[in-house]
Amino acid sequence: MAVLAVLMAIGCANGPALAQEADLTTLSLQELMKVDVISINVLGSHVHPAGQWMLGYEYMFEHMDGNRDGTHRVSQGRILDQFATAPTNMTMQMHMAMVMYAPSDDLTVMAMLPYILKSMDNAGRDGSRFTLKSEGIGDLQLRGLYTVYAVAEYRHRLLLNAGISVPTGSIDEEDFGPDRTAGRSRLEYPMQLGSGTVDLLPGLTYLGQAETWAWGAEFIPTVRLGRNRHDYRLGNRYRLSAWVGWKVTEWMSLSARLDGQLWDNISGADPSLDPMDAPTKDTNLQGGRRIDGLLGVNFYVPAGILKGVRFAVEAGAPLYQSLNGPQLQTDWLVHVGAQWTF
Repeated sequence: MAVLAVLMAIGCANGPALAQEADLTTLSLQELMKVDVISINVLGSHVHPAGQWMLGYEYMFEHMDGNRDGTHRVSQGRILDQFATAPTNMTMQMHMAMVMYAPSDDLTVMAMLPYILKSMDNAGRDGSRFTLKSEGIGDLQLRGLYTVYAVAEYRHRLLLNAGISVPTGSIDEEDFGPDRTAGRSRLEYPMQLGSGTVDLLPGLTYLGQAETWAWGAEFIPTVRLGRNRHDYRLGNRYRLSAWVGWKVTEWMSLSARLDGQLWDNISGADPSLDPMDAPTKDTNLQGGRRIDGLLGVNFYVPAGILKGVRFAVEAGAPLYQSLNGPQLQTDWLVHVGAQWTF
C-alpha cells in the first residue's frame, strides 16, 4: 500500500556480495534489486525478482501559499471581490503504506493505501479568518508492473503499468466555517480525501543504467470513470517524469528529476457546494499544469540487522505552474521513504 510530489533518490548501493566497483550494466535483475538503482518515488523502481516481498512507508508534505491565475499571482483582495471567501494557504500530508510481491521476474503486483491530513486557512470578505481540516484514509491503489522489453542484462527496460484506484477515500468530509453556530458543512473539492470513483491507472516506464549512472522516464495517467454519488467527477491527471541518478558510493546515490503534471477541471458539481462562496468550490477553477524540479539522496543498508532496507529523502519546488485560477499554488514539497525487501 502506499504513496505522491516529488523528487527522486536513485538507490545505487551494493550489497557485500557484489564487487566493490561493480558496473551497473553487468548486473542481473536479482543483483540490480540488491543495488536499488532507481528512486523509490519512481513507480518503475518497484520491480522485484521472483518470490521477493517488499514492505514500504512513504511520507509526503506539500505546502501551498498564495493564489495564482494562469502564471500570475492573484491578491487576496481581488479574490474577495469575486467570492465571499479566499483560501490563503494549505498543507497536505500523506502517510503511505505499501506491500508488493513478485510472482515472477517480469511481474510485480502491489497494493498502496494513503492516510491523508489536510489543513486550509481562509479569509472572509467580512474580515473573518478560519481553518478547515480533513483527515482519513485515501483511495486504495492496486497495480501491476510487467517488463515487456529488456536488453543487455537489464541495461534497458520497458515496463507496462496497469492498475485501478478503488474509492475508499471519503468525499463526505465536513467542518465548521467562520460561523460555528451554523454547524458543519460539506468541505470543498480540494479538501476531500478521495475521488468517489473507480479510476484507471495505466502507464509506461523506461529504465536505463550505465556504469555508475541510471536514468529513465515515466508516463502515469489517472483516468476517472463515471461520476460519484455527489454527481461530479474529478479531472483526469497526466504525469510525466524524467530523471537521472548517480551512484556516489556502494551505499548512497544522488538524483535529479523533472516531474510534470497536468490535471483537468472537474466535470459535474456537488449540489451542496456554492461556487460563488469560494474558488475552491467552483468546478471550473480546479485544473492546471505544473513542472517540479527535485533533488534527492538515497541510502541502502547492505549488511547488519537492517540489511535490505532503503531510506530516501527528496525535496523540490515548482519551476513552472499555470493554474485555472484563482487557485492555491504549490510552494514546496518533500518526500521521505523507507522500504524493506525480503
